[in-house]
Amino acid sequence: MASRSHVAGVNLLDHFVLQHVQVSLLKARLANLGKEAGEKQQEAKVELNLTPRLLNADSGDALPAYQVSARLSCRGGSESAGPRFVAQVGFEAVYQQVSGEPVDVAEFGSSHASLTRQLYPLLQQEMRSLLLRMGLEQVHLPFDLAAQAASPEQETVQVSGAVH
Repeated sequence: MASRSHVAGVNLLDHFVLQHVQVSLLKARLANLGKEAGEKQQEAKVELNLTPRLLNADSGDALPAYQVSARLSCRGGSESAGPRFVAQVGFEAVYQQVSGEPVDVAEFGSSHASLTRQLYPLLQQEMRSLLLRMGLEQVHLPFDLAAQAASPEQETVQVSGAVH
């Protein structure tokens, strides 16, 4: 039982380093763009999804490495008229444990959201570039996540954004 409370308090950034990041997804689609699109502010739904998996099995004394698939999706427009644009960017990030006792799959899975604040700025920058290439310079994404967004219970993080 004592180790269970220890698991809940783990900050993976204290024991892991970001070893590698690779863009794995760039996808965008414009739709329903009329002249009224630029005339009023609209809401944009932004969602961050993280999926961790063990990269290397236990090999004696070696500390584990994990791959985190991170996807940032942005959808602008109203639900009734359909989306005006949809954009997605994705990264594959490899985290290598460098200190402490080996973190097992269950512990990493319950604590990997602490890495969200490290990955989000990279995803946000790539999304910003994609939106600019689509001519959507009026879309403003937050630069950082709220501290509570990185809670270990969530694999999907809702991020607010706006289309001006």
